[in-house]
Amino acid sequence: MKGVLEALHQGDYDTAIERLARKALFGSKGEAREALLLLAEVHSLYGEEGLEKAHWALEEAYELGGLEYDPLYRALLGELLALEGRGEREVLALFLPTEDPRARYHQAQALFYLGRFEEVLRTLKEGLPAFLAWRAEGLKGRALERLGRYREAALAYERGAELALGLERYWLLLDAAAMWLEAGEGERALLALEEASGAVGEEPVEDAATRHYLLARSHLLLDNPNRALEEVREALRLEEESGHRAYGTPLLEGQILWRLGRYAEGMAAYREALARAEGLEKGYVLHEMAVAALDQGAYLEAEEYLEALLREEGYPYRAQALADLAEALYRQGRYQEAEEMAHRAMGQGAEAAGELILGHIAYDLMHLEEALAHYRKAAELAEEGSREWVGAQEMVVDTLVQLGYRSPEEILARAEAVLPHVHPADEWRQALLSYRERAEAILREGRRPN
Repeated sequence: MKGVLEALHQGDYDTAIERLARKALFGSKGEAREALLLLAEVHSLYGEEGLEKAHWALEEAYELGGLEYDPLYRALLGELLALEGRGEREVLALFLPTEDPRARYHQAQALFYLGRFEEVLRTLKEGLPAFLAWRAEGLKGRALERLGRYREAALAYERGAELALGLERYWLLLDAAAMWLEAGEGERALLALEEASGAVGEEPVEDAATRHYLLARSHLLLDNPNRALEEVREALRLEEESGHRAYGTPLLEGQILWRLGRYAEGMAAYREALARAEGLEKGYVLHEMAVAALDQGAYLEAEEYLEALLREEGYPYRAQALADLAEALYRQGRYQEAEEMAHRAMGQGAEAAGELILGHIAYDLMHLEEALAHYRKAAELAEEGSREWVGAQEMVVDTLVQLGYRSPEEILARAEAVLPHVHPADEWRQALLSYRERAEAILREGRRPN
């Protein structure tokens, strides 16, 4: 079987399948059984496309006898049934305790299909043949990705790439780059993409489009929007060439143009993304358009996008959309509607954002004690460094100042906490520095304002 395993590692599946089929026909009973099990393994690598042939190979192997309690046979059957959508009880009943790395790999694959991602990580074991070793790292990466452990997923994909060859190595490096981006590590993403470009000769056009899309995301994350725009437009060109036009590419172009202050061009890119989007994708695009309109001060336009978004079924960030709609209404001076919408957003989980809007309404109406309570609550609920947290901290400080520099210790503490998160060009920065300086002076003088 050494030659078959080498052919599989090299990606020469036709040769491997031909040799296995010949061994199944002309080998001894034991050789045929072994060949059919490996043939089932090979067909299982094709996913749904290989289901029928994998089942056939398993049935042929079973007919030769001696497999009823074989861990590898049962693991393979479990994987195929899980891929077909069978329930946990039926699939898990097939698993037998084993230390065989191949059987455990296929158990892990079945567990992945069942959505039991933590168990995937515990099940995989070293000692696999080369054609499965890199796949095991890829499987680990996918499980970690589903668990939101993006940095670990990137490292798993990179370990897989070290073991894989040719296009398979290239694809794993693209996966690694995508995970580094999710982890917020643009430099690591660029390194993976550079390695990917050297892993193959001529890139498939569709994959080249993906690589340039990831390069664009990397440069945007690293605050190189002009370079990001070049890369995303190359990705768009390649998509046209391949005929595979993804909605995410013009969406990214819109984000880059927005960063460059080119609002009208950015909205045109978003409209292209909306035209390409299908199903839930439309919700993501509409939300981007709404946020861009809010930032631009086009509040009626933002309201229209958000109302269209809220008509989309199943959008996962509905609570944040309600909070953004509350902001659009507040910015138009429609306080009662904004308050109602903020409460709806809070009821669905966007508590910090809702409290922030309620604070703004109370502040504008000069109900400063009420505003202070809302802002403090928003700061407590929001994640440190988030947009809501920064806004709430700024407004707690400002409200305490309006109340006659009440609690200078709190003004000082909150100003110092939020300043590292405020851009030097932001007008809030100078205000916070001024407030901090005045609070320090009050504390030095050992007096309290009336």
